[in-house]
Amino acid sequence: MEFSFEYFPAIETERLFMREIIMGDLKDMYGIFSSENVMKYYGMFPIEDEVQAERLIRSFRQGFDDQKSIRWGITLKDTGEFIGTCGFHNMQMRSYRAEIGYEIAQTHWNKGYVTEAIHAMLEFGFGMLKLNRIEALVYPENSSSHRALEKIGFVEEGLLREYAYFRECFTDLVMHSILKTDYLNRVLFE
Repeated sequence: MEFSFEYFPAIETERLFMREIIMGDLKDMYGIFSSENVMKYYGMFPIEDEVQAERLIRSFRQGFDDQKSIRWGITLKDTGEFIGTCGFHNMQMRSYRAEIGYEIAQTHWNKGYVTEAIHAMLEFGFGMLKLNRIEALVYPENSSSHRALEKIGFVEEGLLREYAYFRECFTDLVMHSILKTDYLNRVLFE
């Protein structure tokens, strides 16, 4: 079955429920996106107030409405606690590729939630979106993200020198990717 942008898709994993980000998530979004530690590798400065959090929520919805991105709120299945976001952006459907991004509240780091969410996104991306290639651009010094992507099967392709302009300076990023064939082979042999 192919995905259409008529409805926002929810995804359930063993421990997570990934759903549309709504205005009711405003305080949680502010708490996460105002943290310097969380935003250090996000590509923007921490937000300063709930008005900026509201704009961010609206921009995530607009990206979905424009069929250019999908950004899920990550919640814990057992408590409903909102712990972060993840999703696809820079979707190039004619080329069957997209980038992923994610961030988790610092209190939930090192618990495997990012890995679990990425697995769910890969399944959705290769299955429902019919992607052939999924990419992740990571700051060179973000060792946690490099390890998580490698563990899942992403291949580090190389350094993109001064690839982005983040936080008022040019920034190197490392390109990681996984192809549909890589993913299917990995799933078959796990």
